[in-house]
Amino acid sequence: MSGRTRLLGALGALTVASVIAGCAPAVDAAWTPPQWPAAELRVVTAPPAPLDPAAVPGLAGQRLRHDGVGVQARFAYLPGTSASVTAFNGALDAAVRTVVDSRAASVGAVYQPSVFSAGAGLGDRGCVVGSTLLPASRILADPDLGPAGGAGAAVVCDIVTAAGSILGERVRVVSGGPDGVTSDVSTILFADTATGVTTTGAELWTDAAAAVLGADVVEALRRDAGALSNTASDGGGGAQLDAVRAALSTTLPTAEGTLVFTIASGFTNPELTELGLAETITPLTVEVPADIAAPLLTDAGRALLAASTLPYTGPADVPAGIDWVNCRLVPCVAVTYDDGPSGYTPALLDELAAADAAATFYMLGGVARGRPDTVARVSREGHEIGTHTWNHPRLPTLDDAAVAREIGDSRGLLQQLSGQPISTFRPPYGEYTARDLAIAGIPAILWSVDTRDWAGPADDVLIRAGVDQAKPGGIVLFHDIHERSVRVGPTVFAGLQDRGFTLATIDQLFGGSPPAAGAWRSAPQ
Repeated sequence: MSGRTRLLGALGALTVASVIAGCAPAVDAAWTPPQWPAAELRVVTAPPAPLDPAAVPGLAGQRLRHDGVGVQARFAYLPGTSASVTAFNGALDAAVRTVVDSRAASVGAVYQPSVFSAGAGLGDRGCVVGSTLLPASRILADPDLGPAGGAGAAVVCDIVTAAGSILGERVRVVSGGPDGVTSDVSTILFADTATGVTTTGAELWTDAAAAVLGADVVEALRRDAGALSNTASDGGGGAQLDAVRAALSTTLPTAEGTLVFTIASGFTNPELTELGLAETITPLTVEVPADIAAPLLTDAGRALLAASTLPYTGPADVPAGIDWVNCRLVPCVAVTYDDGPSGYTPALLDELAAADAAATFYMLGGVARGRPDTVARVSREGHEIGTHTWNHPRLPTLDDAAVAREIGDSRGLLQQLSGQPISTFRPPYGEYTARDLAIAGIPAILWSVDTRDWAGPADDVLIRAGVDQAKPGGIVLFHDIHERSVRVGPTVFAGLQDRGFTLATIDQLFGGSPPAAGAWRSAPQ
């Protein structure tokens, strides 16, 4: 029994004795017991549930797996490469890169993107709803989330808010193996797509917030426990303050315009101990009303609070060819088409869009001149265009002036029709000399996989050639003048994605821009 409880008991006994003795003091009819102030914070059942990524326009789901270093990662970029998304997507890259490099160092390797045989099932990408809330051991053991054999590191994600101009993604990194979990860290990244600023949950609050909110949490718990004193709490000592600071990094907005944060189990305080309350055995989710939160928030925190009740206005979906891609982190391959555009090209564009895949088209100027609308559509839908000369000659057989005309005239027309710079060329038949490269002034892009679709192979043979032979950084050659090549497109795209590939343009394959010069059959890895 506490001193306060013993005192109350003693006072009660004295009061009874006085009444029996007939000497009770006069009753003050105006007196009322002291009241708790109106509740400011309250404990709620749980934080807001994660969102379905499919309900957020434009997210570019990613997935990588590397059994050699023991890692699997799933995450989601904001669409495009504009300044409004650069900081957020770059922060995701850095977070995942840190994990894979750490794992590679632990096994004495250098990380390079890896793919798998057909049937690997890696076409399903991005955040799995609720995965960041699963037990750590389950994340490691799940083949769709964790490293091979359950030993290594897993990166999982959830979209935790999409309101106004702000998107929030929780990234959880779990390391360990069958013998146990060795590390488990979650970080929430908030992107304000109106300003391009990205912050973490901890950066939403001022330095003073932990002490103020910690005291309010203790006060709310005392009140719920039936404490009679309404003396303000001091929030406890350093350990309690550290627990609240850590909890603030979990901050999420609610649709009602409040903020919530979750204190890990094990929270206690001397005042709570005095009331006979043991340390918490489950996480404690605390809701903070807007008027209490506002003076304790940074500019980023106030922006999040203001956006919390608004419909999402983040960047719209963009074609895969202009999405953010890091081909040093995820395995990429460039699927390319020569000799078009043709009457089959529009159907191929439909197939690429359905697969959320990008391609590069090496067009003949003489053919493109007759199909300007198709050229414009290829560019509009985010695919890259290169020149395949004007009418497909063997460049080494031409004089200097003819080489310049073949490449320059085609390049100029394609730039005019597409509105995009034409920064690479493909020499017909793959034949070129150092002279041809010098005259072109732009790099020659060849191929690492020749599907030989021009020879009329059976569909299954063509599919195997396009899917099974590809390696990270590789370039696959098709022709969009052949109906068969277009017909097998959906199967080829799905097969490459199933192996773990991202289908990228040549620019994306080379890190955002093509090499300055030379001839290339693949991108460096």
